[in-house]
Amino acid sequence: MIVTNAFNQNLTEESKQNWLSYWKHFTDKPYCYCAEQNCTKQQQHGVLVTQPKMSSRTLYVVPLCKDHSNSFVSQLEIDDCAQIVPTELSL
Repeated sequence: MIVTNAFNQNLTEESKQNWLSYWKHFTDKPYCYCAEQNCTKQQQHGVLVTQPKMSSRTLYVVPLCKDHSNSFVSQLEIDDCAQIVPTELSL
């Protein structure tokens, strides 16, 4: 699945950690790796994305390693086993 970076400004380290906590809270599948299709590093950040095939206004969170989180500029292919979580859920 292809996702697009939805937040062009730099998020703080704390924000990325908070989004990862949000993702862990709402995901229903155990998944501990970076969601990038070919990456086997541990997830460390939650990143805000859109999915081109769905409504472009809906934001989702995906877990990424620091390397992919910090270099994610436009689009990224994520692993089919990684779940995307909508940001509109309430804690």
